[in-house]
Amino acid sequence: MRVLDIGCGAGEVSILAARLAGRHGEVTGVDIDESALATAQRKAQEMGVTQVRFVQNDIRSYQPEGPVDAIIGLHILIHTADPLELLRNGLSFLNPGGVAVFQEYDFSVVHRAYPESPLRERAFEIFRDFFRAATHGNMGTRLYHLFVEAGFSFPECYAEYPIDGGPDSPFYEWFAESLRSILPRAESLGLVRSEDPGIDTLAEG
Repeated sequence: MRVLDIGCGAGEVSILAARLAGRHGEVTGVDIDESALATAQRKAQEMGVTQVRFVQNDIRSYQPEGPVDAIIGLHILIHTADPLELLRNGLSFLNPGGVAVFQEYDFSVVHRAYPESPLRERAFEIFRDFFRAATHGNMGTRLYHLFVEAGFSFPECYAEYPIDGGPDSPFYEWFAESLRSILPRAESLGLVRSEDPGIDTLAEG
């Protein structure tokens, strides 16, 4: 299969897709971030994955060299100014019978922790307010209708999330690093309070 990874970032999904595509498959990861692509290329080389290549380009204007069998995207539509246009373009790239697979966040519906965790709730409040103000906080909920409007037939969509806890959970570091990635813009939007915990100790809180 020929696969296009839209907004590939540091390449984790591109590399996974390349392994699934096999020796005769080909995966192209596209992203605008030069440093992320350098990381992706290094990972692929270290893992011996040769059927993947990375291209620096704006995903809104990128045109593949030919039709592809699959387009994939991980947490990219939520950051895209016009996700419908991106999906329509993706559909136009596909061979007949090709597939599109996207995974998106949705911060419009977040269940509270049990037992209560004020620090966790505050972190998710920042996430929710940020994505509502800066991008598309309800992208997961919108996904089915976006696929239909873009012209895909019979999309299959699922809503799911993991539940975890305990002192060895990787979630604490994930929360902290995810918040760190949006913190400058969240601060510029006035979404961070002076009494909020420092980002460097958030994972320990």
